[in-house]
Amino acid sequence: MSLVARQLALRAGSRTLVDALDLTLEPGEVLGILGANGAGKSTLLAVLAGLALPVRGEVALDGEPLAALPPLVRAQHIGLLPQADEGGFLGSVAAFVALGHYPFDATPDLAPLLAAWELADLAQRPLATLSGGERQRARLAQLAVQRPRIALLDEPLTHLDPAHQARLLAWARSEADAGRSVVLTLHDPNWAACHCDRLLFLHGDGRWQLGTPATLLTPDALEGLYGPGTAALWRQGDRGQPV
Repeated sequence: MSLVARQLALRAGSRTLVDALDLTLEPGEVLGILGANGAGKSTLLAVLAGLALPVRGEVALDGEPLAALPPLVRAQHIGLLPQADEGGFLGSVAAFVALGHYPFDATPDLAPLLAAWELADLAQRPLATLSGGERQRARLAQLAVQRPRIALLDEPLTHLDPAHQARLLAWARSEADAGRSVVLTLHDPNWAACHCDRLLFLHGDGRWQLGTPATLLTPDALEGLYGPGTAALWRQGDRGQPV
């Protein structure tokens, strides 16, 4: 299953965020999107999920225009983890996680996923009583229950400690290895180098760059993306790999 964006243009008010973007999400890959705050990362994910329309261009799922597909059909194939957690859910952790299976008829077996995200002991707790990191793991488990062929995750490392960040990125790789597509917005170039097959740099002024970590992750490119002094974020080894 492929998701293809052709000649996308995205704006925020009068400002062009992305212009003439061509992007194909390949099955079996992890794509990392990097860019400064306000560069258009969240906007792009919303358009790829079919929740927002581009100013220009089109997104197609297996050749069908995404905008023409019913929301339930989109949800059976595409999953989105938004950056913001709006809260307001009054039920238990287990009930919250089970919502991820809403697009399908069968009742999911939650036990393995709750265990995988270390939520088994919290399953009957009200979601509102969880810490930020625990709540983020519940949101990730909800997405995992959906088992989307294309998973779009907006800053999924937020609130997670280093161990759970590593676990999330290992999950992303396992999903890709199973033939799915995973897209992550990230801010750490070292995580991106270790776990992403391709990177998309968004400059927030219409410009974008698409390539491998080996070609895009350089000190000069990072300073062009984030600003002066940010090359220190990238700990580059002799062969261009993180150290």
